[in-house]
Amino acid sequence: MSRDAVRDVLRLDDGRLWLLVLLCVALVFTIQSVESSTEGAWPHHRRPARLGPGGRAVQGVWSVVGLLLLPGLLVGVLNLAILIWQDLASTRTLALGALLVGLVWLLFVAVSANLIGLGRLMAQVGPVGPAALLAILIVGDILLIVALLEISPPLSEIRDAVPFIS
Repeated sequence: MSRDAVRDVLRLDDGRLWLLVLLCVALVFTIQSVESSTEGAWPHHRRPARLGPGGRAVQGVWSVVGLLLLPGLLVGVLNLAILIWQDLASTRTLALGALLVGLVWLLFVAVSANLIGLGRLMAQVGPVGPAALLAILIVGDILLIVALLEISPPLSEIRDAVPFIS
């Protein structure tokens, strides 16, 4: 197979393919970030009894934000993969859902890594900050699921495309 034939099959000039690769890499790193922020990177972070009542509430809601962030990213990856596979245009539902999940993802990573003091700020806000992010994330996840249902091909077409699925 020639180099041009490989480019045509893989569609390397399609920016959505590179976005899909970046989303997959972001998903892998987000899994590690969620684990670190929910359980704590060090043993002394794993003892919620040392936290004040407000800190425990923030940590509980923050854990739910992290756990709901992963399905949102996964559904976003599935949406993008189907768009590339079926050569479809993006929908407004998908764009809005991706924007909301992406915004929460950026804030989650920034707060978890304590970039520019956002970790301390979130601790001072209390459970209201993570709860607001949780509400935005739930709406974004729902929009991405609706977009996936809109663009997903029939099951028979998926079975034909992937021969090892019976």
